[in-house]
Amino acid sequence: MRLEGKVAVVTGGAAGIGEAYSIGMAREGAKVVIADIDEKAGAQLAERINAEGATALFVPTDVSSKADAETMAQRTVDQFGRLDVLVNNASILDAQPVEEITEEMWDRQMAVNAKGTIFCSQAAIPIMKQNKRGKIVNISSIGALAAQPGLCAYHSTKAAIFTITRSFAAELIDWNIQVNAVVPGTTSTGMAERAMRDPAFKKRVVDTIPMGRLGNPQELLGAVLYFSTDDSNYCTGQTLIVDGGVLAIM
Repeated sequence: MRLEGKVAVVTGGAAGIGEAYSIGMAREGAKVVIADIDEKAGAQLAERINAEGATALFVPTDVSSKADAETMAQRTVDQFGRLDVLVNNASILDAQPVEEITEEMWDRQMAVNAKGTIFCSQAAIPIMKQNKRGKIVNISSIGALAAQPGLCAYHSTKAAIFTITRSFAAELIDWNIQVNAVVPGTTSTGMAERAMRDPAFKKRVVDTIPMGRLGNPQELLGAVLYFSTDDSNYCTGQTLIVDGGVLAIM
C-alpha cells in the first residue's frame, strides 16, 4: 500500500470528490483525517472507513477559520502523532452571472476556497517541517484556465490556487515539502449538479468535453495519490489536469 504508515488530512473530505479521496487514501494504508463542516456526513464516513478495517478520524472544520484549521492540525497530531499529507479540497460554489455577483458571494467563496487553502497549509507546515518532509495537494479547477459562464467568482478563487501552490512550493523546498495542484474538469458531484440544474446550461458544459460526459470523483484519485506519495518526490509547484480532454482540444 502506497501510503502505509502515513497520516493524511482531506479537507472537505466528507462528500463528493473529497469522499473519494478519503476512502481511496485509507485503502492505500493512510490514517485519514476527514476535515469537514458537515458533522453528520463526516462522522458517518469515518465510521464507514473504520468498519472496513482502515483508520479514520472526523474533525469538524470550517477551513475559512484560521482557528479551526489550527485545531484540525493539532487534533491530527494528538491522535496520530504526525501529519504527512494535506489535501486542500474543501470548496464551495455559487453560480451567478458576472453582473449579479454580490460582495457576500465573492467574499464567502474566496474565504473557503482560497483562504482555506492557505490557513490549512499554514497549520500543517510546522508539523511537516519537524518531520523534514511532507506533501500538500491543492485542488484547483479547469475554470481557472478556461472560463465557463456563471462561474466567475468560483473560478477566480481556483485561479488563486495556482499562485498559492507555486509560492508555497518555492518557500518549502528546503524542508523537503512538495506542493502541487490537481486541476479537475467538471466532475459529477452534488456541488456541480447544483450549478447545472438548468438542463441547457448543463448541456453546454458537457458539449465542451471531448469524452462526452462529466468525470466521476474516483477518476481524480490517481492524480491525488501521485502527489501524495513518494512517486512525486522530484515534483513540486506543478499542476496535473484531469479534464476529459477539454483543455487539450479547446
